[in-house]
Amino acid sequence: MADACCENPAVHAALLPPTGSRRRRLWELGNHAHCPVIGVCVPLERVRVLARKLLVLQGDEDDYTLHCSLVTAAARRNAVAEALQKDLEQRFTLDVRSAAQAKCRESLMTWWRARAAQGEVAGALWATLTHARCDEWLEMRVLGQVHMLQHQVGAAQRVDLARHRELAAEHQALLRDYAEVQQRVTAWSAERAREQQAWEQERMQQRAAVISLQTQLAQAQEQLQHWQAARPDLPEREQLRERLAEQVERNHALQRELARQVQRAPVAEPAPAAAGPEADPPPAPVKLEHRVVLCVGGRGGSVPQYRQAVEGCGAQFLHHDGGAEHKPAQLEPQLAAADLVICQTGCISHDAYWRVKDHCKRHHKRCVFVETPSRSAFERALAQAAASEGSEAPI
Repeated sequence: MADACCENPAVHAALLPPTGSRRRRLWELGNHAHCPVIGVCVPLERVRVLARKLLVLQGDEDDYTLHCSLVTAAARRNAVAEALQKDLEQRFTLDVRSAAQAKCRESLMTWWRARAAQGEVAGALWATLTHARCDEWLEMRVLGQVHMLQHQVGAAQRVDLARHRELAAEHQALLRDYAEVQQRVTAWSAERAREQQAWEQERMQQRAAVISLQTQLAQAQEQLQHWQAARPDLPEREQLRERLAEQVERNHALQRELARQVQRAPVAEPAPAAAGPEADPPPAPVKLEHRVVLCVGGRGGSVPQYRQAVEGCGAQFLHHDGGAEHKPAQLEPQLAAADLVICQTGCISHDAYWRVKDHCKRHHKRCVFVETPSRSAFERALAQAAASEGSEAPI
């Protein structure tokens, strides 16, 4: 090979790397380089723009015709070649600067292979072919590798195109499914929104009803407090009124029963009174019309007899057991309603006794204290209370 180079100086000069620093221009490249440079380094859209701007077109040229026209124009220096040169220099400025660091053919070849392996072919191709250290040998190697890459890219594009069609069909199916899902979600969201609105309206109605009830309750409580402040004894009065109504009804029933018994009983001569020191004289008739007599204490079985004696005098009967079953607090309203009090001291609690005594003393009410709980003693107490005013002497 060395002998052939010595015998043929032109071949030897072609194989030697250039020694200058000036980069080659587009029209200075070999004719076989223009097609790959324009095809790889200039995007198709840019080819169309430059062709419309720099070439005289018929208007019906396809992309291949435009490409061939630019390749033909790039073979010599002209306005089209200079425009392409300027466009490529601006597009790949960074690649040209990076390739400028290579100071010999071998380092430039290494740089080209590294960039090509990274997939950055366009910028690396322009920077390598126009480099000052790119000779014909390196140019052929680079163009050959680009030629093979174009074959591989074409095959890959065919595969990618088929895959793209499959993906496009799958994408359309997914879009249809997504549209259906979106419609269902939209309908579900609208339904939830309507339900939420209905819930909000119902909640507002419930809240308004609660506020209204609370307002009515507050007004009722305020009115109740007003009446309680105006009539502090109202509960006791209501209780006494109920008991009084019960007593009046019972009195009427007993009077009707007594009238029936009197009508049925035969007329008999009065028996002569038994002589002797132990016989009690008959009690004088007692008149207590329209009065209220309260009996405090006494035996539970004798209460009907006490009632009969009181109601026989024309009075109304009230009874309190003195604390056995009735509460002591119930004694105060009964004392207030009574005109006459008969207290059987042997059958009441100390609390009831002092309540009766204190109330009658403070209100100057007639009160008769009976030590022995019996009907005769109760009737004598009635007679004594009717005959005298304010007596508290025990019987």
